[in-house]
Amino acid sequence: MSQTMNSSFRIMTIKGIPVEINISWLLVFFLFSLTLAQIYFPSAVVGLTPVEYWAAGMITALVFFISVLTHELGHSLVAIKNDIPIKKITLFIFGGVAQMEAEPTNPSTELKITAAGPLTSLLIALVFGFFYFSLLPHGFILSEATYFIAQLNLIMALFNLIPAFPLDGGRIFRAIVWMLNKNMLKATKIAVRLGSLLSFLAIGFGFLMILSQGDLWGLWLIFLGWMISQAGQSSYSQLVFKETFAGIKVSSLMSKNLQTVSPDDTLAELAECFLHYKYGAFPVVYGSTTHGLVALQNMKAVPRDKWSETKVSRILTPLKDTMVIEPDADAAEVMLKMASQNRGRALVMESGDLVGLLSHTDMMRFMQMHTVLGSD
Repeated sequence: MSQTMNSSFRIMTIKGIPVEINISWLLVFFLFSLTLAQIYFPSAVVGLTPVEYWAAGMITALVFFISVLTHELGHSLVAIKNDIPIKKITLFIFGGVAQMEAEPTNPSTELKITAAGPLTSLLIALVFGFFYFSLLPHGFILSEATYFIAQLNLIMALFNLIPAFPLDGGRIFRAIVWMLNKNMLKATKIAVRLGSLLSFLAIGFGFLMILSQGDLWGLWLIFLGWMISQAGQSSYSQLVFKETFAGIKVSSLMSKNLQTVSPDDTLAELAECFLHYKYGAFPVVYGSTTHGLVALQNMKAVPRDKWSETKVSRILTPLKDTMVIEPDADAAEVMLKMASQNRGRALVMESGDLVGLLSHTDMMRFMQMHTVLGSD
């Protein structure tokens, strides 16, 4: 499980959990259907029409992705049972992710949540395998589709058990190390290092396949190895970030002595403010009313010879389009939200009054102090 992807749209809600499909999933669904309709089913079952092969391919691909969704539901339902809310489930190009709103607080919970996914896939493989070997006549389209679903779910269960963080196997490995050393951060670091080692081995083997045999499947190994390595490093960085800002409120990080500008100021006057104060943005305030935020890049929309006659109100980002947070908000959650929305700064307001500004600079300053002076 990991962070969810962008460019997604909701298709349903299951047990209160929103289910989304990423745009990339549509490409994989088409490629799956194409492979099944043009290669897999024609070689296994002869004599059908192209329409029948395509129908079988699309239905089988859909059933497989339902099983991927079921895998993620396995994680999600166990997480909810252990009081960890699930924000949403997203199906994307490499399968699916269930986005938890918090990390497990102990290794046994992590172990239960993580193991639920591969066990679900294994159960699906056993059910479909039972139908294939015991109840269905072989050589028919339904039996071949059943065999295909059983195979892929078994592969998915085994692949996810590879101890490369953040795959399920890597999370299980982290939970075991966490049980032994009682430190989640150190356990994550060890799990990420193991995952990176396995990823580099996969990348090396992929290059070997291409160079020695000309096998283009090596490209998939290289790509998967790189993706797992990047995902592991990203997960570790996020955890370090959360640990650094654990229990810290926005009020402890924000800039409080603010320099503001008026919506009636000209851009020439605004330019002087940028040059004098060396800030990247200013809150726009008139009296006790906060109108929004104006950033240096906003000035690019107006030619320089028009600055003396153009008001700040023409180029500011209005309050409704500006990220607004409360001073008691959790700093880690706010910073991650800012990163996910590509926001450089947010206005801090309390009861409608502007009380501060939070930016990436504030975050980096705190992290530097934390590194030098220690967590105390």
